[in-house]
Amino acid sequence: MDIFYYLFNMGITALGRSLDLLSTYYITPNLKLETNRIVGRFGWKGAILIQIPVVLFGTFFRPIAVFFLAWSIIIAASNISGAWFVRHFPGGDVKYSEFLKNAAKQAKLKNILLDEMPPLILYTIPSLLVWIWAQLEKGFVLYVITEETFLSYILIITGALMLHGIMGFIRNFLYIYRLRREKNEELEEN
Repeated sequence: MDIFYYLFNMGITALGRSLDLLSTYYITPNLKLETNRIVGRFGWKGAILIQIPVVLFGTFFRPIAVFFLAWSIIIAASNISGAWFVRHFPGGDVKYSEFLKNAAKQAKLKNILLDEMPPLILYTIPSLLVWIWAQLEKGFVLYVITEETFLSYILIITGALMLHGIMGFIRNFLYIYRLRREKNEELEEN
C-alpha cells in the first residue's frame, strides 16, 4: 500500500470525526445537551484530543475509516436534526437543558423508554437483517468486512447504523434519566 492509501484513510476518518464535533458544537456549544459523559466532563479540548487515537486507528484500516466516516455522518445528521429549535430557544442549550430537566421530572420512565426506542428499532433491525442475510449467504460476517468489497462496505455502513441505533437509545435514555435525577436532587436541596 502506498502513502495515499493511508492519507485517504486518515482524511476520511478526520472528516467524519470533525463533522461529529462541529455538529455537536452547532447544537450545544456549552455541551449541556451532550449525551456522551466523557466529552461532557473533558470539554471541547478533551473532545478534540479523544479524536486523535480514533483518526490514527482509522489511518491504518480502510474498513475502520469508512465505519467512522459513516457513523460520524449519521451522528452529525442526528445532531443537526431539530437544532433550529435549540438554537432559537431563549437562553440556548443551557436553558433548553433546564427545560428538558423539568420535562424529564414530569414524564414517566415507561414513556421515556418507549419514546426513545424508535432509533433502536428503525436503525438496528433492518441493519441486523442485512447482517443476517450476509452471514447466511457469504459466511462469517466479520471476515467479509475485511475484504474491502462492495458487500463489506454495505456491512460497515449498516454496522454504523446498528451502533447508532443502540448507542443513541442507551445514551439518550441515560441522559434523560440523569436529568431526572439531577432535578430530584435540586428539589431535595431546596
